[in-house]
Amino acid sequence: MGTFYLDGRLGAGGQGVVYEAYGADGERVAVKALHRVEDGDRDRFRKEVQAWRRVAPFCTARMLHADLDGSVPFVVSEYVAGPDLRHAVCADEPYGPEELRRLAIGVATALVAIHRAGVVHRDLKPENILLGPDGPRVIDFGIARIMEGTATAGLPMGTLRYMPPERYRGENGDAKVDVWGWGAVVFFAATGRHAFDGDTAGALTYQVATHEPDTSVLPQPLRSLVSAALSKTPADRPTSEQLLLSLVGRSDLADVVKEIAPATPLGPDEPSRSEVAEDVFRCLDSGAQEAVSQVLLRLVAPGERAADTLRSARRAEFADGQSPDQAVEQVLGAFTEAGILVWEGESVTLASAALIRAWPRLRDWVEAERPGLGVHQRVAEAAQVWDGNGRKNSDLFQGTALERARVWAATGRRHLTLNRTERDFLDAGSGLALRRGRLRVLLSTVLAVLLVLAIGAATVAFDQRQTVVTQRDRAVSAQVAGTAQAVRRTDPQLARRLAVASARLAGTPESWSALMALHNQWEDDAVKLPGFVATNSDLDSTGQTLMAAADARVEFWNVETRRKTGSYTAPARIQRVDLSDDGKTAAVSTEDGYTRVLDVAGARLRDAHTFPTAKEASGYWPGMKLSPLGTYLMVETLDADLKSTLTVWDTRTAERKLTLSASGPVFLLMDSSFSPDEAVLSVPDGKEHRFTWIDTRTKKELPVPIPYEGVKAEDVRGPVVFSPDGKSAAVTVKGGVISVFDRVRGWAGIELKGAEEPTDYPVHFSPDGKYVVQNAVVWESTLSASAPVMRYQTTQGECYPLTALRFTADGSKLRCVGTDGVLRTLDVSAFTRPPAETDGYFQEGVVSADRRTLALPHNDSIDIWSLVSRTKRATVRWDSGPSGDSMAKVELSRDGRLAAVLKGTTIEIWDTARDKEPILGRLLVLDPERSDRASISFAFSPDGKSLAVQAVTKDEVNTLTFWDLTTMRRIREVSANLGYLGEGTVIFQSDGASVIAAPMLGRVAFPSGEVITKGSRSLEVNSLSDDGTTLYTHARDDRAYIRLWDARTLQPVGQDLTTGPVSLPPFAQERGTAISPDGRLFATVHESPPGYQIKVWDSRTRTQLGVPLTGPLKEIVVLAFTPDGSAVTAVDQNGRLFTYAVAPTQLIKDLCARSGGLTEQEWKTQIPDVPYRKTC
Repeated sequence: MGTFYLDGRLGAGGQGVVYEAYGADGERVAVKALHRVEDGDRDRFRKEVQAWRRVAPFCTARMLHADLDGSVPFVVSEYVAGPDLRHAVCADEPYGPEELRRLAIGVATALVAIHRAGVVHRDLKPENILLGPDGPRVIDFGIARIMEGTATAGLPMGTLRYMPPERYRGENGDAKVDVWGWGAVVFFAATGRHAFDGDTAGALTYQVATHEPDTSVLPQPLRSLVSAALSKTPADRPTSEQLLLSLVGRSDLADVVKEIAPATPLGPDEPSRSEVAEDVFRCLDSGAQEAVSQVLLRLVAPGERAADTLRSARRAEFADGQSPDQAVEQVLGAFTEAGILVWEGESVTLASAALIRAWPRLRDWVEAERPGLGVHQRVAEAAQVWDGNGRKNSDLFQGTALERARVWAATGRRHLTLNRTERDFLDAGSGLALRRGRLRVLLSTVLAVLLVLAIGAATVAFDQRQTVVTQRDRAVSAQVAGTAQAVRRTDPQLARRLAVASARLAGTPESWSALMALHNQWEDDAVKLPGFVATNSDLDSTGQTLMAAADARVEFWNVETRRKTGSYTAPARIQRVDLSDDGKTAAVSTEDGYTRVLDVAGARLRDAHTFPTAKEASGYWPGMKLSPLGTYLMVETLDADLKSTLTVWDTRTAERKLTLSASGPVFLLMDSSFSPDEAVLSVPDGKEHRFTWIDTRTKKELPVPIPYEGVKAEDVRGPVVFSPDGKSAAVTVKGGVISVFDRVRGWAGIELKGAEEPTDYPVHFSPDGKYVVQNAVVWESTLSASAPVMRYQTTQGECYPLTALRFTADGSKLRCVGTDGVLRTLDVSAFTRPPAETDGYFQEGVVSADRRTLALPHNDSIDIWSLVSRTKRATVRWDSGPSGDSMAKVELSRDGRLAAVLKGTTIEIWDTARDKEPILGRLLVLDPERSDRASISFAFSPDGKSLAVQAVTKDEVNTLTFWDLTTMRRIREVSANLGYLGEGTVIFQSDGASVIAAPMLGRVAFPSGEVITKGSRSLEVNSLSDDGTTLYTHARDDRAYIRLWDARTLQPVGQDLTTGPVSLPPFAQERGTAISPDGRLFATVHESPPGYQIKVWDSRTRTQLGVPLTGPLKEIVVLAFTPDGSAVTAVDQNGRLFTYAVAPTQLIKDLCARSGGLTEQEWKTQIPDVPYRKTC
């Protein structure tokens, strides 16, 4: 980021993400990358940064650098080596008297330094106090004040437990806000408990307004100072200067800091990457130390202005013939064990580019080799291509490239060495150049040949020019793809356009991966509406209408069109807003003590009615809430005796409908709710039943179906939430459970487990009532399964509780507003709009070799599906037959017309086009007396006229039998005792001339039965490439890789592709890997609670393409690519067919339809080095 190399995430919050990083000189720093801000916000940031720079570096983290002009603004401060106060107290124990005094002095010193600079922290909490070796350091000051202007919810920014009463009232507050935080922090350090420990925002509001923490456990003078600091009235609190004077009797900060260093040094902080690398280096013997520079320099890719990046290298690259192999292996092993190196299959790279900056030794080696690093990288890459393609002369360096490489190899190297392949490559290039030089002298005497050479030179020049353009486009394509991946969560729309642009520039692996990621990620949109500035906001129930208020002005926006639909200016500063569920009515509370109701259409006052809102008591924040259709307005007030009163008004007539009162910790407004038709009002009563239900027409009480079986009234948290049709309702119950019950009959239908506890996030039903969401956790409310169908991580900065995620009108998306003012949308259609189920429950699925037919066996039938049209063609039913055996295994012919069904020791041949009497014949493939512990595998010939059957019996005899399916007679049998007992596989070669009988028999000629190539125990293969050249070993739950074999020699080819274990039912293990028709892509199935996901792999780069494909919640029984390889299809146990596009052409088409192409201005900004191209 900028000139800083990031090296791990330290933390994240609503304002941004904090990374450990290293500067150009290797200095360890903390970089805070701020969330997206508008141009108007940048000016405020600049002013705040200037104030931060003025803060004296006493018990604070110094600011080192700030860049607020880039696409991601960031601030750099010094790195403080030590834990934060919260982790230290939780991991150890509360502070003793002397430790506590030093902590209190240190934090007070920091506040004095901050306040003298004219800055107010506003977010002082244990997490923002780091315990360095020289005492406590306060971090993160100043930014909270800026972010205030973009807070979008009714509650102000800051950690609720550490906010004073005036902040709850919506006031900015002054330096006394930080004094309150100081008191709460010291109390936490002394007791290990929060001074205010409510579970919800409502409980905290009540506690902050009424509760007096017990400070008797603190020693004097801290007891008196903390009590004074936690005064409800700001004027009664001391200043930070007074705190410091009371503690040490002076306010000279340079002198005071001498008293705060810990008496006993803190435990060691996590060592830096540099320290780890140096420790590993020192533990190596001298021979291995000599090899370190040669190994690590191969992993550095030089960049402009020392912006170096990483490259991968295979193990063979380190064999230079000079460093002993033992020394190289020692280096690789030691640095891998320490986490400095990471492996992907057989390739290794540095775990972080930050090490190039952080470790002085590596930094010096890189600088010494910098002039030649690029030359060496080009030599290394070209040598690999030359060696991998059979060492052709056409792949050798020529001319200037060769001369530059030879000069560097001879005179320019300091620490790098050439490996054997690279030396051979340069030697071969030199030899070729010498031979061509002699030939050129002979030809130069012939004029005609000179003419041909001239023409050829022009052609070469043109080709070279085209080559340069192509290389440029490929390089830029990879760079743009990287940018798309970097911003795909914060700006999905731009990221989609960038991914398409990357693919249009060049079809690189990086562009393909970006297309896959952007096509399948959940993040659908993240936009800050133009001119949107708000301190309060709300969304309607489907996220269609946004209401935003700042000062005395409120605006209404259509979220879909991103257009402002109206605005209203109130007579006083707005304190709080609320929008009805249907988005047609709005309510605005203002500082003059009134609430006004607006019709959103036209943004007009409704009949000029105003509703009194009593002035708040100290620390209390009065509230109001509209009913779903905006007919009623609920207003809650608190009197001097802390008695809560809820008044319900008719917004049409200004008539007072109901008045309810309660005392104690009963949150009338927060825990009240209306049914969707507004006929029922549910209010908390603090009594046996927890709620009272009132008929809004008759004002009579109704029966309440709470408590009911399994749910106690005292365990219920929050309000009753009604489904859109009003037939069901849900309550959150202690223990992280959402209980959905029948509203009328009062029985619990489902307990949805895995909810957050405690939480301020409300529960929302989808418009059809089928799903429930709470803070990006989604459940299906109509099934007995209690686990979530989807879980997504958000922060309050991304989705604030009062504008939390709720379903859009069609139920396919979730939408929220964060404290940063950004509207975020998640696409959850894969979970809420899944493919239709079929009749049946499946443990296995089989796909024909041409990938056009799917067979799903279950019970007494097989469903036959077309994978092209995605429709069921037929259901073929069977009877148990003479033996009464059930189906054990099914295989399809290449065209899917025939099915072979194994029952016991008999294989039945079925015509899948016949609904009735489909059996064409039966083959007794094994003597029933030998069936105990036998394994039987079989496969059709390409023309469907023959069947090969392999039986492995407990006496370790392997038998391969060929059958003629036109006569149902045996053609040939090959049998041998090979000392093997286990599962086998039979695969016909594409030309039908031979069979692979794995693992032991090997490659056998058909129909003669002659063994062409013997097998081996390791030959566990499961499929054959379409061209017949490559066999594949599929991943399993106990085999976390895909292996390739030469189908002729039966020897492994290349390196295994590590996929991780796959997750499939026992009978479908080998069906969990799919190979594309051209062999370029692999697909594998993996469990990822609460569901399953498919990963797509690029066989050339040996990396995953994009993000995992999600949607299936049941186990996958079969996975297959479509016949043209443009998509991958997964079938789950319920028979749902999930299809995912993987072809770049289709991905581009879909992304263009969603987000369009880059505009010329966007292209100029994002891709300045390449002329504009229309991408969609």
